[in-house]
Amino acid sequence: MLKCVISLIPLIALAACEPAANPPPAVAAPSPAAALQSAATSTPTPGSMRFWSVEQVRCSQLLGAADDDRAAATMFYYGYLAAQAGIRSIDVTRIEANIHHVMDQCAQTPNLTVPQAFDVAFGQPARH
Repeated sequence: MLKCVISLIPLIALAACEPAANPPPAVAAPSPAAALQSAATSTPTPGSMRFWSVEQVRCSQLLGAADDDRAAATMFYYGYLAAQAGIRSIDVTRIEANIHHVMDQCAQTPNLTVPQAFDVAFGQPARH
């Protein structure tokens, strides 16, 4: 945070700023080992952790995520999997219906990973 003293001289504004006496304490980042341990012992869902394994998130986790997190994650997967498939053009008028189709697949088979649900929803064999 900065304290600012502003002096106005006709047609010229000068600002002098000095650091506040007591800056807020820095928040320490967890060690890499702590982050790995946390990831290994928890069930991450999109939005619940800083890192999550794209290929291992299950439909049940996606369905259980908060609405905003689920919406962001499904759009992420849509683009990620399109890029993996080499798709360079996306018909934006079909995104909503396609995602609805995938979410229906997730509801029917919550143990699939999200990438597998995309595969199955669009008639492809589920990846391993």
